[in-house]
Amino acid sequence: MQNPAVSTQDASLENTGSTNLRRYLTYLVLLLPALLVLPGLFSFPYPTHGESDLAVSHYPNAVYLLDAVKRWGEIPLWSPTILSGYPFFADPLAGLWYPPGWLAWLLPLPFGFNLLVALHLVWGGLGMAWLLRGEGLGEAPALLGGVAFACLPKLYAHFGAGHLTLLYAVPWTPWLLAAGLHSLRHTQTPGNPRFLWLKALASAFRFLLPGLVLALVFLADVRWAAYAGVLWWAYVFAHSHVTDWGRTGLRLLAQSAFALVLSAPLAVPLLEYTRLSTRAWMSPEDILVFSLPPVRLIWMLFPDIGGFHEYMLYPGAVVLVLALVAIANPRAKPGRLFWSGAFLLSLLFALGDYLPGMDWLVRLPGLDLLRVPSRALFISGMALASLAAYGLDGLFPSLRTENNLRLTRCLVAFSTLAVALVVGIRLATGILAPNLVWGAGGIGLACLLVAALLMGSARKKIWLLSLFFLAVVDWSLVDRLAYTPRPVEQVLAQGAEAAEFLAAQPDRFRVYSPSYSLPQQTGARYRLEQAGGVDPLQLAAYAEFMQPATGVPQAGYSVTIPLFGTGSPQTDNIGRLPDPGLLGLLGVRYILSEFDLESEQLKFIGQFGETRLYENSLARPVAWVQPQTSPIGEDIQPVASDEWEPNQIKVQATGPGLLVLSEINYPGWKAWVDGEEVEVQTAGGLLRAVHLEPGEHQVVFRFQPASLYWGFAIILLGGSLGAILALFWAFRQHRSHPASANSTEFQA
Repeated sequence: MQNPAVSTQDASLENTGSTNLRRYLTYLVLLLPALLVLPGLFSFPYPTHGESDLAVSHYPNAVYLLDAVKRWGEIPLWSPTILSGYPFFADPLAGLWYPPGWLAWLLPLPFGFNLLVALHLVWGGLGMAWLLRGEGLGEAPALLGGVAFACLPKLYAHFGAGHLTLLYAVPWTPWLLAAGLHSLRHTQTPGNPRFLWLKALASAFRFLLPGLVLALVFLADVRWAAYAGVLWWAYVFAHSHVTDWGRTGLRLLAQSAFALVLSAPLAVPLLEYTRLSTRAWMSPEDILVFSLPPVRLIWMLFPDIGGFHEYMLYPGAVVLVLALVAIANPRAKPGRLFWSGAFLLSLLFALGDYLPGMDWLVRLPGLDLLRVPSRALFISGMALASLAAYGLDGLFPSLRTENNLRLTRCLVAFSTLAVALVVGIRLATGILAPNLVWGAGGIGLACLLVAALLMGSARKKIWLLSLFFLAVVDWSLVDRLAYTPRPVEQVLAQGAEAAEFLAAQPDRFRVYSPSYSLPQQTGARYRLEQAGGVDPLQLAAYAEFMQPATGVPQAGYSVTIPLFGTGSPQTDNIGRLPDPGLLGLLGVRYILSEFDLESEQLKFIGQFGETRLYENSLARPVAWVQPQTSPIGEDIQPVASDEWEPNQIKVQATGPGLLVLSEINYPGWKAWVDGEEVEVQTAGGLLRAVHLEPGEHQVVFRFQPASLYWGFAIILLGGSLGAILALFWAFRQHRSHPASANSTEFQA
């Protein structure tokens, strides 16, 4: 006969296993972001209007990197693809220094990029759920907050814009806060002294973890590291006791320093590149570009289908309603106060230029990293997701009647406001847009669901399923419409006919277009080098040179060369005639244009659709020797042969004279003539050159940037020193307090 106690134990184990299985299945909802990316997994995501940075920047960079590894067997530190060459290793958009991003290069593109974005979104949702659990919320509210963050429509709008680095960096934000929260808890437990070093190792890792995560954010996207860092500091201070703020500040300084040390391979070269770039040209207007117009705040209630990604505000109807519940419900946990403050402050900052005094504030050192204030809306969305979790968590305990009535009135007022706005817009414009109806309808249904729970007319499990279902349907529609997948063949076909013709021409040369007739992704596919380009970092000397060379004045900071004044490349520069002689110094042999160019030095070759092709008769070779006293590019003797690699150029040249390369000079380029190192000169204020004595010479130019070596030295020495000091500190802490158990600084 079976023992009843054993039977009861088996049943208990079976119930526990069933509960755990249901819990794991519930967490599958965090895979929703991956499903939303799935339809465009093998395509290029594009916004409703405009270009995609994934196609314009990230894809060409990856193509060039992979090509360099295959052809020359080395990681390229210099890229000739755009802007007549630039320091590839110092450009954050190159993606060289973000280790998780390397996975994309092992897969077909753009599939690799899209898959990695999906994984990051899932990772961000998991981190958000873990963070909220650490704040003391229940499992279901934390899960809702995680999914709400991972499904934030703004993320998918930026996915359409191709902002790959942002989509890598932003999902790390909840992990950064969770690591900061975790590092506040220092626990010393009694036990066998033989395990003291193991415990110290765990404590040291917990202490250094926020710095490691912040470094990953920096390496993924430098700009977001500034926003994430400010949020992290505020979060840790908010969750520390006021009497511990001094110690907390020292802890944050140490962790921030460790993050800088780990970021050194990018931070040091970037600092050098930025100092020489056009970033110094930025005015307050440039820094505050795309500030959120206050009138657009109403779009927080309605999905802005096809709207501008920087202004995307809508977090989902369920998120809005539950966030309102969190604010209005006095029984909700006090942790909501931090997220309420984060939401209001980030929303205010996003207004940027529309706030008095912001044009003065952004002049302070370092604040230019916070360019495009509307990026703070990521924090607003994260705060709303957290508030929604707090709102849901506060609904589960039994509420007093007066609280039920108060919350119900708030819900009625909120749904009435949404309907009134729709009616008002309809009366003012005569248009009843579907997205307005969708937003008001979603808010109404969410309010109805919450009211049903408050009135006690809903079962908890069915109610939760209904709430999640409404939220998932809302996110699925809005997020999917936030971007448009374009087939690879369509994207790479832009300018392909002309590119194919140019790729068949002999020798090395560069191409210039005043009308962006050769998209960067197409140029990279056909290994064409361009004198123009799209990149937020440009050498100031090169930008100054290109103004007379292109005939397009560049008033202030711009991400493109040449400048496109109204954002219409095909027509903006009509009437701006380029200077064939100056472009010729850069080796520009061909010019592509959507409009006619009338110049005796430009020979019309043919037309590909609407694109005209001209040959520049004043184009110089890739290298030449000229008299030391002659003006740059005159009385030249072309060099017979050269061997080009990304980090090295070999030239056979005959002196005497000045050997000039049609290559940009930059700190780190060194030269050897017949094995003896010589000084690299700057010819014409821009190009690489060395002096040659009479006779035949072999000249080797190598790119050996000191900033790269300094970066590696800092991460190796500083990182090791930081880890040793943290371990030593943790060991002393454990050794000094062997009897303390579960002590903590943390206060929710």
